[in-house]
Amino acid sequence: MKKIISLILAMILIVSFSLFALASGESETVDQGSGKVQSSDKESNIGVYKVEIEGCRLAPATGFQDKDVVIVKYKFTNNGDEPASFMFAFDENVYQNGVGLNETFFVDDSANYDSGNQTKEIKTGASLEVEAAYELNDSTTDIEVEVKELFSLNDNVVKKTFSIK
Repeated sequence: MKKIISLILAMILIVSFSLFALASGESETVDQGSGKVQSSDKESNIGVYKVEIEGCRLAPATGFQDKDVVIVKYKFTNNGDEPASFMFAFDENVYQNGVGLNETFFVDDSANYDSGNQTKEIKTGASLEVEAAYELNDSTTDIEVEVKELFSLNDNVVKKTFSIK
């Protein structure tokens, strides 16, 4: 029950901040660069949170649909007043040729992949590295990662493109 109340309060807080940002007329798109670079020193504020798209790596094909998988690594910092989790703070999408990739939890690289941090709550001021896996449509086309606030009326988005060749 406490988590539900906390989630509802967090949504109210997020909507309040979003309406304030919308009223101020500010919209920002942050592009963290592209290429084979596996990390970036640029962090971007999205609402009351900070997110960095740190890098990605390929994982072996999964047994589920025998598709190659890309694992994207994020760094999430909570600057809000309440504990929050990556999963309930952000809407992240990965694209190839403009087509969204399906998130997967069936990764043959499971010894090196941990999706558990997506749902861990962190307190104000804390940071956490989070990984999410996505099935690739093909193994040669670049991927574009986009992260925006889950409950928001503004257009703030963090983007980064990776070459997976």
